[in-house]
Amino acid sequence: MSLLQIDNIQTGYGNKQVLFDLSLTVERGETVLLAGSNGSGKSTLLKAIYGLLPLWAGNIYYEGELIQTADTDRKIANRHPLISRGLVYIPQKNELFSDMTVAENLTMSLLHLNDRHEMQSRIEQLMTDIPLLKERYRQTTGKLSGGEAKLLTLGMALVNRPKVLLYDEPLAGLSPQNIPNTLQWIEKLYGYGTAMVIVEHRTKYLKNSTDKITSMRFRTIEIDSLNIKDKTKVIDER
Repeated sequence: MSLLQIDNIQTGYGNKQVLFDLSLTVERGETVLLAGSNGSGKSTLLKAIYGLLPLWAGNIYYEGELIQTADTDRKIANRHPLISRGLVYIPQKNELFSDMTVAENLTMSLLHLNDRHEMQSRIEQLMTDIPLLKERYRQTTGKLSGGEAKLLTLGMALVNRPKVLLYDEPLAGLSPQNIPNTLQWIEKLYGYGTAMVIVEHRTKYLKNSTDKITSMRFRTIEIDSLNIKDKTKVIDER
């Protein structure tokens, strides 16, 4: 059973169809890099997986359970938030509360836990892992640099301990000096065995943390497998 399974989905915006009968699987611990030109549907696919776009046709399964469907006669049994089940989405644009502090944004990302002790424990661990966020802890996010805001967005995903991370253009807008910080965490997650679906144009930076490149073109999807025989990964059985 695949960790994430996408079966013949169709969707789009208004009257414009973007995805046509698209199917894809993501296995436990696997990283899939979505490549392709603008408008090919990469970001649309991530939104469809996370339920931000309704499906016109097809089904999406996570850990064997139906999470998105176009069939109104089928019921989704598990209605718990996807983030609480380990499916986490980072959009391309930083979705931060600009008038709130770093601490408050991190807390907001964990409200689904309903456990203040667990929330604080996870945030404290993140401060250890990413010292820069500790330095900015009481600063409002509207005053963060672009690279710092990106790092906070990633931190908000990390505290939710993803089993699958949907990551839309992690390097977009980053200066050359800030790219290594994000790459370091992508490589760590890859080494931990976190499954990832990443949209990124600058694919050369991700060659060491990718198992499969999926080339998306209008109406089509092509999958090329990468050779990872020299890579050692420890898959976390969370």
